[in-house]
Amino acid sequence: MGKGSQSRVLQAINVKGWAFVLLVTALLEAVTRAGLISEYFPPPTEIFGALFGGIVSGEISGQVGATLLAYAEGLALATVLAVFVGVLMGTFRTFDNAVKVVVELLRPVPAVSLIPLAILLFGLGYGMRVSVIAFAAFWPILINTYYGVRGIDPVAIDTARNFGLSRAAILWRVTLPSALPSIATGFRTSAAIALVLTITAELIAGNSGIGYYVAQTEQAAQLPEMYAGILFAGILGYALNVLFRKIEGKALFWGAGYRNRAT
Repeated sequence: MGKGSQSRVLQAINVKGWAFVLLVTALLEAVTRAGLISEYFPPPTEIFGALFGGIVSGEISGQVGATLLAYAEGLALATVLAVFVGVLMGTFRTFDNAVKVVVELLRPVPAVSLIPLAILLFGLGYGMRVSVIAFAAFWPILINTYYGVRGIDPVAIDTARNFGLSRAAILWRVTLPSALPSIATGFRTSAAIALVLTITAELIAGNSGIGYYVAQTEQAAQLPEMYAGILFAGILGYALNVLFRKIEGKALFWGAGYRNRAT
């Protein structure tokens, strides 16, 4: 393997970042073993042991499906609705003016504050989680879609019209491809927010999922297992972010932010 290939591999792995993680882990192990911090924070080795045991036994890994299902459906629902509304707002000034007040009123509302309402409407199950996730994930995609559409060069639209393209053809061949990099940025932001809301909803009022596992182990005073669930949620979020970055970089290579980025 040449030096160039080795450099790209090291860059992809982010050796310095993982070395820092190992350093922090070693320091935490030392200070917890020495009793320098709260007894309610177990040593990392105990957390890792509980994480491994929970994955092997299925106590943690068995909850992933419920979390990912609610996460995926809520994020997908938010994406479809947000892109649809964002394109309409960016394309039609009348529609933009009509809905802008509603958007600005609802956008600052914390999604967590809607969990009691969602429980009243949908109960403690799956529908409650999906609705809260969709509400939280909706706004970043909507705003990025709106500005992505509004930022399209008018010359591109005029050129398409001069070639006789219909409004629908302009939408599919000019508007959406031009706005996709901006939409993708909003999607990745929403993807992170959606996972946070998924875990939060499971913590507060869930009956399955990783957040539910964390809540149950906390109530049972199983601290290593509780921290293992939190760590697993972080690992899941990191893996999803890496996946979305890879897809984004491959699919939207023409976007300005991807031409010189090694992803």
